[in-house]
Amino acid sequence: MVRYVLPSLGLTLLLAACTGSGKGPHDSVPDSQADSHADSHTNTDDTGTPQFDPTADCDALGFPSLAFVDAEASPLLYATAADLTLHTTEGDWNLKQSWSGCDAYLFIPEEPAQNYGAPDPTWSKKKDNKALIDTMPLNTQVFFLSSQAGAENRQAALDALKVSVDDQLDTYDAETRAWKERHIHYVTDKDSRADSWLGETLTSPGWGAAIDRTQRVRYIGSMGDPERYDSGYGWFDPNISLVANEARYYNYEAARQERLDSEDATVVQAFTGELISDPGWAGVTSTVDVELPDAATMRTFDTLELDLTALCEGDGEYGECPAWDYINSAYLCDEGDPTVCTTELGRWITTYHREGRWVHDVSPLLALLKNGGTRRISFYSQEPYDVSLTLRFSDRGDADRPDEARVIYTGGGLSSTYNDREPLAVDVPEDVTRVALAVVMSGHGQYGNPACMEFCGTEHDFSVNGNDNLFTYAITDTTWGCMDQIEDGSVPNQYGTWWYGRDGWCPGKQVNMNVVDVTDQVLFGQTNTIDYELTNLDGSLESGGDIDLVTWLVYYRAK
Repeated sequence: MVRYVLPSLGLTLLLAACTGSGKGPHDSVPDSQADSHADSHTNTDDTGTPQFDPTADCDALGFPSLAFVDAEASPLLYATAADLTLHTTEGDWNLKQSWSGCDAYLFIPEEPAQNYGAPDPTWSKKKDNKALIDTMPLNTQVFFLSSQAGAENRQAALDALKVSVDDQLDTYDAETRAWKERHIHYVTDKDSRADSWLGETLTSPGWGAAIDRTQRVRYIGSMGDPERYDSGYGWFDPNISLVANEARYYNYEAARQERLDSEDATVVQAFTGELISDPGWAGVTSTVDVELPDAATMRTFDTLELDLTALCEGDGEYGECPAWDYINSAYLCDEGDPTVCTTELGRWITTYHREGRWVHDVSPLLALLKNGGTRRISFYSQEPYDVSLTLRFSDRGDADRPDEARVIYTGGGLSSTYNDREPLAVDVPEDVTRVALAVVMSGHGQYGNPACMEFCGTEHDFSVNGNDNLFTYAITDTTWGCMDQIEDGSVPNQYGTWWYGRDGWCPGKQVNMNVVDVTDQVLFGQTNTIDYELTNLDGSLESGGDIDLVTWLVYYRAK
């Protein structure tokens, strides 16, 4: 038996020293950098005067440094962050002068709007404050801003916070402490009166603000902790350490963009900022005709990625972005009859009240597009999103390409008869170079006894000539299953129960296509037997749940 525990992360952590997991101790500054680090931030001008060099952090971490861009002040989401000066306990801090070109900047107010009504102030839990410092990536600048009236009251609030921060700093070696201490700032201005666009943003929408690595204004999301449900509050008590997830996500976005920019891809635009919705649940989709490269060019590609951006109506996120985690799908319409659009190209699960972008690999479906030319694509979203979708074709150097793909199994409603399926007899031509199974699966519903469907992991066995290939969807095993998937595309800090691992999916994330090579299990030029079974079907899964499954059998041939 071959066992596949899914989903696996599509990207490894950028650097162990640069991205925290959000739950455990943070690594220290790499030893190879520690010896020279103390002097790396200064050089001298023509007069011999020491000059601070903020880009040295980027060099030490191996990150590219982007130049600062002068811009008009705007508090709007994704606006280029204009320069600002903050008064801190260590003196004035200026964004442009301190710009490293690879840091994330998190501005955390004492009373963020998303925590109104919580039983305890955001900064009151020393354990959480320490966890924030421990889990924030090393390329993160954190700014604390008090909402108290009066300078003395603000200083007292900052002093109390600093006690727990210093306690955490004391646990590090000297180099790591010095590094992190330089990245923590206590702002003496009242949050709403901070300079430039920041004060306005901290007033409305008031959730806390950030600047990502490309100098865009971002908003901090929910800090609700899944292990702290409060019946009196009616929600999950906040945990300030979850703010570190924002910086983790910015690192993921930066790594993704760096990869995309480095690739020689042919990009075909499908939808461009089109508002798509189906408020009446009538199955209404939006369609677009795209012009693919010709057949000869299409046969040179071995990789297909879908690049989806889903933005919300309005200028914010919470209160303007849709509330629920529904399925969005892109469909390829039939080549011979473009009015029939039932072949799913890609699947995503929408966020709770946040925006997102996802890029994921569906290369086996290149086989469906090999003839090139004009093809029609359909997109479905029940909730309203401004949708932009591109298809990215590239050649990563494989000797062969997907040439045929057909659906061999689909899922359906769970019942005691779900596994009543007949084995398939499949002929594999002799000119095929490789054979693979490509599986897209997400389990939904909350029925049964106990009611757990989407929170219960399922196991799917695809037997090829008696060789078992068991796909186990395991992230349901932990409360933090989807928070662990930030480096694979999960949008962090959504305003809902986004942390919990589901059966093969996460809110605010693509549903990955999992591909397994079964070449050594098939008989070429002969008839093969393929069978499918849900191996852990029992009474708890047999009432009301649904397995949204598409399994492709893919034949590869030489380019």
